Amino acid sequence: MRRLGVLLLVALSADAGQHRLSDKTEYEKYIGTLIHARDLGTTYSEDGSADASVLDDSRMPHQAVAALVQLGSRALPLLIDCLNDGRLTSATFSGNAITREMKVPVGFVCLDILTNITQGPIHYPGCADDGFGACVHFELYFRPDDYEDCIAADNACLPRPWVMVVQRNWRRLYLQKRILFYNPLKR
Repeated sequence: MRRLGVLLLVALSADAGQHRLSDKTEYEKYIGTLIHARDLGTTYSEDGSADASVLDDSRMPHQAVAALVQLGSRALPLLIDCLNDGRLTSATFSGNAITREMKVPVGFVCLDILTNITQGPIHYPGCADDGFGACVHFELYFRPDDYEDCIAADNACLPRPWVMVVQRNWRRLYLQKRILFYNPLKR
């Protein structure tokens, strides 16, 4: 119960520092669907390529992901507001020498979608690297394990400070109109 109070306090303080970019009702509708999806069909791993995505080219994305993409540029504020959301999804991270296998917070799933549906000063031009955050400017990326105190019983994690920095950076680019929507589902 004490942890739930801490999570609530973190959520309230995160909103207090900045105004939401998205409508709260629309946020819960679309982001809530991501959280409650039974199988997003993605396992993120540190295997060297680490390019798993809920928008994998080899298959159709889960309908919750597709619904966000179909919103077009209206998805951007929802996804940016989502970055510090530590509620857990069905996506997993296979872990590494430091982090155990874990359910992935929806904030990371939103970052995954955001980096795949945007154009602008996000990616390094001509980059062909692999791995977590490859080709994405470091100040616009965090890892799936950049959350802490993940407790399955609470179904949530707390974002580490770096997550908040990345969220502020995305927010700034959005407000400056420096990022554009790109639909990867239209090929």
